[in-house]
Amino acid sequence: MNYTREQIAAALDLAVLKPTTTEHHIWVACNLASHHGIKSVCVLPCNVALAAKYFDNVSTVIGFPLGTSTPDSKYAEANDAIGNGARELDVVINYGRLLDHELQYVSRDLENIVDVAHPVLVKAILETCYLSPDEIRAACKLCVDTGVDFVKTSTGFGPHGATPQAVNIIRDALIGTNVKIKASGGINAYADAAIYLDLGCARLGSSRFKELLP
Repeated sequence: MNYTREQIAAALDLAVLKPTTTEHHIWVACNLASHHGIKSVCVLPCNVALAAKYFDNVSTVIGFPLGTSTPDSKYAEANDAIGNGARELDVVINYGRLLDHELQYVSRDLENIVDVAHPVLVKAILETCYLSPDEIRAACKLCVDTGVDFVKTSTGFGPHGATPQAVNIIRDALIGTNVKIKASGGINAYADAAIYLDLGCARLGSSRFKELLP
């Protein structure tokens, strides 16, 4: 399928997540988003209040990029972000605990945030590059059970980002639910965006915009 620039913008979470990000970078991203109908601008927690001055739909990352903060720390970070104006939270699950099959720990991590977030959207980042197909399926079931709004493939800081194979596994695991998919990591061109939109992803995460246009 061919996608218009408007369709790509409406699916894009524009990431501004480098530790060297300045206020100017935030302003440029928010201005771009405002002019082109980009769905969300995703910033680091310390930049949420700043971004919210320039753009309405600000998202942020929680437990980023490793997911290793304690559940209480993630809860506090999420609560703080919401208070500063975040409308969407991209939460890195503790995939180390998932690999250890400590599913209750990972569930508690997410449940705390889902409880405090509503109606703010919660996207659970799996970091699929570290997970087997069965582990991806287990993570998706856990995400459905805890009530998240999206399952997201990657932080973009792992060895690699989204793959069609991982998205297909996620899509099949989410059949019959209302949970949506966000592909992120390595989405650098229009061809990448089209692949993941064709696979049914409702959101794309990328630090690029013009490069994604047809």
